Amino acid sequence: TGVAALARTATAHGLTLVHISSDYVFDGARDGSYRESEPMSPLGVYGQTKAAGDALVSTVPRHYVVRTSWVIGDGKNFVRTMESLAAKGISPRVVNDQFGQLTFAADLAAGIAHLLAVRPAVGTYNLTNSGPPRSFYEIAQDVFELCGRERSAVSPIDTASYNAGKVVSPRPMRSTLDIAKIIATGFSPADADQRLAAYVASLR
Repeated sequence: TGVAALARTATAHGLTLVHISSDYVFDGARDGSYRESEPMSPLGVYGQTKAAGDALVSTVPRHYVVRTSWVIGDGKNFVRTMESLAAKGISPRVVNDQFGQLTFAADLAAGIAHLLAVRPAVGTYNLTNSGPPRSFYEIAQDVFELCGRERSAVSPIDTASYNAGKVVSPRPMRSTLDIAKIIATGFSPADADQRLAAYVASLR
């Protein structure tokens, strides 16, 4: 309902509405990257609400839906958690069958600023950092290595085993987003591994 109110106001006053969306609008059942034109196929209520928001924003004449994933910035996040565990000498088990791409908040903000400055065609734009898809397990290993711990300190576990006995929102298993469309507008997202190294260094 919040998105609906924004969409009505933006339409009534001729405003440009920027809406941040999520990889949760997809079911993660395909191996390749998801393009902006891919039909949405959310798995659960959270994904359904994100998909509904996308649909509402698309009715605004001047809009940008910025679809992103695995955002890392200030506050609690996966990388901070892994850095903390590494510092405490804890050896975690991390899921190794969920694949995607990190997005650092500064790059997400820069991409949005780029869209508003350049004003390409309205619509949906995927925006993550660049580089090959990674699993949470692989990213955790990278963080441990950057912290001076052995990569072997992180153990793999599949999602079904990790979630056993828990009530969790279903997450897409493979949700890499194709960023060719925003690159074509002149924006070049930074490499995720380089951003990860700098981010971990800033925590230490």
